[in-house]
Amino acid sequence: MTASERFAQLIRLPTVSSYDPNEEDSVAFDRFPGLLAELYPSAHEAMNRELIGNRSVVYQWAGSDPSLEPVLGMAHYDVVPPGDPEKWDGPAFSGDIADGRIHGRGSLDDKGMLAAWMEAADRLAAEGFRPVRTLYLVFGGDEETSGIRGAGMAASVFAERGLRFAFVLDEGGAVATEQLDAFTDRPVALIGAAEKGYLTLKITSEGLPGHASAPPKHSAIGRLSTTLAALESHHFPVRLTEMPVGMLRSLGKDIRGLKGFLLRHPGFFRSIIQKILAGNPTMVSMIRTTLVSTIIRGGERDNVIPETAEARVNLRILPGETVASVSIRVKKIISRAVDGGISVEAVEGSVFEPVPSSPTSGVYWDLLQSQAEKTWPDVIVTPYLMIATTDSRWYRDLTDAIYRFIPMEAGRKEIQSVHAPNESVSLDAWDKSVDFLEGIIRNMHIGGAC
Repeated sequence: MTASERFAQLIRLPTVSSYDPNEEDSVAFDRFPGLLAELYPSAHEAMNRELIGNRSVVYQWAGSDPSLEPVLGMAHYDVVPPGDPEKWDGPAFSGDIADGRIHGRGSLDDKGMLAAWMEAADRLAAEGFRPVRTLYLVFGGDEETSGIRGAGMAASVFAERGLRFAFVLDEGGAVATEQLDAFTDRPVALIGAAEKGYLTLKITSEGLPGHASAPPKHSAIGRLSTTLAALESHHFPVRLTEMPVGMLRSLGKDIRGLKGFLLRHPGFFRSIIQKILAGNPTMVSMIRTTLVSTIIRGGERDNVIPETAEARVNLRILPGETVASVSIRVKKIISRAVDGGISVEAVEGSVFEPVPSSPTSGVYWDLLQSQAEKTWPDVIVTPYLMIATTDSRWYRDLTDAIYRFIPMEAGRKEIQSVHAPNESVSLDAWDKSVDFLEGIIRNMHIGGAC
């Protein structure tokens, strides 16, 4: 069986996670750990495996020098639902290999990275390699639904055991091939060294119920609509933080002329750069807290005025702000838009502060950078602010260095397929991700004792 066929076997297992465990295919999830053992026998034999809870597969590859802090490699094997099958060119879980690509839900997010970790470990184990520094691989099965049962539980167990990690490498930015063409025509490895916070608010509007033929001045749905419109029209302020500044400086080294000069000196030209970034769809989420309405409910019949209407609003919080500060801002906007009748509360399990920045210099960053430059010789390596959430946030108290990077080339088409129809990745791109992670495992002892 080829490496790509092993990868395809993982895609064909429909591990769609849900906030309600009763809605999941438990057979598929129960099958996953055994499938890993079957597909990657050398890695499975070389490492100790532990199943923590029912949504976390943990491998430990004991290093030859126990005095060194271990490294934690991560990925997740759950996926989001495929959606409307009519919008897919083929079955969503086909794992078809055609036209130099592998197709199916999870191929990029995030079974591709998981398969690359296991493929790299399997190759090394088959040749008799043993790492100097211990490697943990943690694969979560509920990242798409908060990570509480998977990465969260594993992190709790590790904390009880007193474990600390030299660094953590999880999914995150990729090797962007097109998205930054306004700055450079070279590929850019976006290594996430910080992560935005996450908050979902439940906004409830109350009104007078009754018959639709005799409506009140303001209905619950009308008041809720006014509230949501006010929130979406009052953007959070644009602000340059540490990671975007580092990214701009890295890009500026490759750009000549006035634009390069501006990017290399963002502190002097902050207002100009903020305007440039605010107009770039790829960059704007890196320089402000975002807010968007994602769920709305209200009413059951067309001739009945509901007593309540409810919406969910999701925020991704910029470093330097907090759950408390953005909640206060939201409530102030609402109080100015409507005269009472609105309540706001955080949704349980959806409250995460921004993750502090990790070092963008030193031995571990240098390891990632040098391996990226070896894998993609023309690449520019830059720090990156991860605008989505990852399972790595559960380990913020167990390490001083968390990096978020899917080591695969990805253009606009690939990124747009994440959580959308026709998700697929190039086999050439995936092969390079295996090479990258193999290099990381071989060289992760660099840095010595911590």
